[in-house]
Amino acid sequence: MKKEKHYKEAICKGFCLFYKEGKDELYCGSYKFITEHYPDLRAGTIPSDYEPDFSMDDEIMKRVCSICDFLEDGCGFRDGEGTPPCGGYTIIEWLLKQG
Repeated sequence: MKKEKHYKEAICKGFCLFYKEGKDELYCGSYKFITEHYPDLRAGTIPSDYEPDFSMDDEIMKRVCSICDFLEDGCGFRDGEGTPPCGGYTIIEWLLKQG
């Protein structure tokens, strides 16, 4: 179950195209990473129009995607299916660029 409502608002509802209301038992590796490393993250922290440029992709793969259950079960982004990355990917890229 997702930890707190503010994470769902900031990560899932705010940025993830795959988010579905009522599926709170499902969460990706980026959700896990953000809740562990950025406990104060709130909706509105990251500009809502931020688009990833994938410049941090190797780092995100190593630190985040490698712990994601969806990578094992099939990640359209990582499998090259042309789907966008999860919303957490976008947030993590922005956060890593901020230092």
